[in-house]
Amino acid sequence: MLAANDTSSQALLVREADMEIRAHLAQKSVRIDIMKSGTKVHTLTISDAVTPLENRWIADLFAREHKVSLASMAREMDDYIIGLDVNQG
Repeated sequence: MLAANDTSSQALLVREADMEIRAHLAQKSVRIDIMKSGTKVHTLTISDAVTPLENRWIADLFAREHKVSLASMAREMDDYIIGLDVNQG
């Protein structure tokens, strides 16, 4: 187990999708950054990640799933950019 001020990082490349998953342990939390073409598109932080999980046999019933649609995100970014008033500087 790492001390409270130690850090650890790992990365996973998914070349076919031009994506990278970066996991970083700092303090007691794990931050997972999802990168697309070198740009962060999603972050997940798991607090108390170093704390042992009791009753693991039932944990899958409480597991969370987060879906991110890059197509929806791209549309939202386009709508935002279209709505910008470039005359406001």
